[in-house]
Amino acid sequence: MLSWAPLGAGARIVRVLANHQVDLDNRDAMRAPRSYLAAVVRNAGHDPARTVALMTGAEVARVAYATAARDGVGVGAWCTAGFSNALRVGDRAGPFAARPGTINLIVMIDRPLAAPAMVEAAALAAEARTLAVLEAGIASVQSGAPATGTGTDCIAVAAPARARGPGERTERWCGMHTLAGELIGRAALASCRQAIARAR
Repeated sequence: MLSWAPLGAGARIVRVLANHQVDLDNRDAMRAPRSYLAAVVRNAGHDPARTVALMTGAEVARVAYATAARDGVGVGAWCTAGFSNALRVGDRAGPFAARPGTINLIVMIDRPLAAPAMVEAAALAAEARTLAVLEAGIASVQSGAPATGTGTDCIAVAAPARARGPGERTERWCGMHTLAGELIGRAALASCRQAIARAR
């Protein structure tokens, strides 16, 4: 997995991936998200050291899910969305909004990805999120200009750690000229569009 999640950020081998919903007035979660999520994961019977956990105030029951597949390669993408914290890239930095909103996006591909391909996958997921936000006409709460995301968005990309069968190879790249990149972009964009529509 590759992510900047509050728990388990970076490139890691993990067993559990979670997108945990919190109440927006939960001070423990807002003050110390990593330790809060570690306790949640531990209480659920899992090892925080083998877990990546995202956190959101959006309703996880309204998650949007989309798939894309072709020529034996499959991708799934899950998105939860809120945008009361919408910002445009380059907006002046400042404190969180009174009611933070987050777009969390999880993308999984059924082919192993080398480190450069994992980075490309995260970049494609971010492009898909940005396009969905722009298409929805969401404005930055800071500048009023078209938003490109929120100030607390998180993306996680998951792939098998190694090839699982004969003929399966590790993808070194997954830009938009590759099948893996095409499918990641399609699934991520569809899930983000649906999640944003459900949050309005």
